[in-house]
Amino acid sequence: MIGIDISDRSIKIVWLTNTKPQEYVAHYLGDMPKGIMENGMILDKKQLEQALRQALAHCKIPEKSSETFVFSIPETQSFLRVLEVPAMEEDEISEAIRWEVAQHIPIGIENMYIDWQPIISGIHKTGSGKQEIQVGTAQRKIVDSLYSLLEPFQFDVAAFELESQAIVRSLISEELRARQGIVIIDLGGTATNVIIHDHGAMRFTASLERGLFAALSVLTEDEQKSLGDYKTLSEDQQQTIAAKLAPVSDELAVEVGSIAEFYGSIDTQHEVKEIILTGGGSNLPTLEQAFLRHFDNVHMQRGNPWVNVVNEHATHRLPVELTDSVRYSTALGLALRPVIL
Repeated sequence: MIGIDISDRSIKIVWLTNTKPQEYVAHYLGDMPKGIMENGMILDKKQLEQALRQALAHCKIPEKSSETFVFSIPETQSFLRVLEVPAMEEDEISEAIRWEVAQHIPIGIENMYIDWQPIISGIHKTGSGKQEIQVGTAQRKIVDSLYSLLEPFQFDVAAFELESQAIVRSLISEELRARQGIVIIDLGGTATNVIIHDHGAMRFTASLERGLFAALSVLTEDEQKSLGDYKTLSEDQQQTIAAKLAPVSDELAVEVGSIAEFYGSIDTQHEVKEIILTGGGSNLPTLEQAFLRHFDNVHMQRGNPWVNVVNEHATHRLPVELTDSVRYSTALGLALRPVIL
């Protein structure tokens, strides 16, 4: 299975075997200049097609590959919620969901693709005669533009999948699945995705138009370059950088806190107990301290995208160091998607 995560400023690929358990084959990360894609919408199809070909060549994936592919849909252009609807026959659910979704999204449902599945974990209590349905939507213009991009390639595409679905699949182990109140914060280049996994299922997502590039804009070019060796910098250099980044990290923590408060207000069963940081910006100095200041009695950890690929008893090393692996959370989750043959 090959997971391909195309975002505004990068292309990431993770290739895993289809065997059980799945094994690592190859990976790729390539930066893209500004202007090729914006907010998930393709602006320069020719350049993006060229960038994708370069990525495939790096991983030695032929354009007529027999492998199965899964592509990501940007979280900024999607919507995921858990809705509680009356218990009814399956053929009646779709119409009920369309009506419910129309109450939650600002654009017409005729402009959206809608998919849903029942939640059968049984962990979360529902009202009498009610059932929980996980609903995901994506803008048609975004999915259609991705589909158009792939027309010159002869891929076996299993699915276009929301980033949040892939991230949860890569980061949430069986142990974490049983826990309640997990907030995953995926700090990408141009946006930050906030994903709430609670009571055995992904229940809520939101996207903030604030990413790593915005955070780094407060630093000089030399300071940005030095972040890769941050721990080797002098104490004075670290303090100078930290002083600039701290207000930016605090602002992000406050915004995420507002999302968590809104989620908690929906139901008394909802309470944030754990934070998982992932994405290319999750290694930013001052980020962890900011969230610890704004969230009380919350356990914080760095996400491990390999947790469902390489078990704790494995003798071989991770294909990518853990501090860099957080950049591949989405692509890895896509490659882990089960496919019914």
